[in-house]
Amino acid sequence: MALNAFKKLQLSERFQEYLSLSLDEAERLQRLLNQILLYSKQQMLERSHLELNSFIVEVLNPLKTIPAATGKHLQLVACPEPVAILADSDKLKQVLINLITNACEAVSAGETVTTQIKTENHHVCIQIHNGGAPIPVEVLPKLTQPFFTTKSHGTGLGLAIVRRIVEAHAGEFSIESSAATGTIVQVQLPLASYNPVEPKNDSHS
Repeated sequence: MALNAFKKLQLSERFQEYLSLSLDEAERLQRLLNQILLYSKQQMLERSHLELNSFIVEVLNPLKTIPAATGKHLQLVACPEPVAILADSDKLKQVLINLITNACEAVSAGETVTTQIKTENHHVCIQIHNGGAPIPVEVLPKLTQPFFTTKSHGTGLGLAIVRRIVEAHAGEFSIESSAATGTIVQVQLPLASYNPVEPKNDSHS
């Protein structure tokens, strides 16, 4: 608020640049703080019945307009039959937006990011696949660790939060990457007709 008040003053070009840098840094710190709070908070879910094919279509359509997706193709391979799950729609949307945006950032214009839905053994698997350079083997296990990032402007909390949300839904999260197949990120969730063990409620504070 104090920095924004300075925008009303007649500042020299040099100090306008300082103010702009300060505002950018303040916003970055605010985003980081929000991510830290989101990660440390216990995952309380507001579950409802979702049909996953239509839900992912609703998520994908606006994502086609984000800067990371410019010039790239977002493809959906839906399950041939309806897929019912019990999930927190807002949190699951956050998971999908994060993963699809990451996949878009990893490929060049003209390439395709594919989201595939398939069911197996009382579970649904959501796979997000992209080509591009493979993730080094030594980096893969670190990607969901808090504050580890390969991005120059990343917070290192995005995938850590994704994993916690998936596990709170009694699901599993995994990443595979190789030069031959590209990178496949998988979210596995129980179907609504299946009663898994009690979901994990993370108690980090």
